[in-house]
Amino acid sequence: MGLKSRTCIGKATGKALTEYASQEEAQEGADYASSNYGRHMDPYKCDKCKQWHIAPESRRTPSNKCPKCVGTDGVAKDAYRSESEAKRRANILRKEQGADLKVYACEHGNGWHLTKKKKSRR
Repeated sequence: MGLKSRTCIGKATGKALTEYASQEEAQEGADYASSNYGRHMDPYKCDKCKQWHIAPESRRTPSNKCPKCVGTDGVAKDAYRSESEAKRRANILRKEQGADLKVYACEHGNGWHLTKKKKSRR
């Protein structure tokens, strides 16, 4: 089945994620977690390692890379399908990383993005 990742670490647990070679294998892992531990998990393909992982259903906020918008790091921004999904991701990142984010509509109509809130000057 899956092996522990050498590159991907769970943000909530700080432990290596399990890597799966295919979506079907990841779905089997998710089904196993559900039937044996009562944990509802969803498979997803990782942008970083290109393998499949599973994440708690409550944490998943599907996104695509925006074909037009890039962040200050030069990497394509994540685009969320709806404002509510983008807000959900912002809340998850606030809880896990203390990130202070705001949600805004993509100016090119490709969904919703997150950006760091600017600190107010006093």
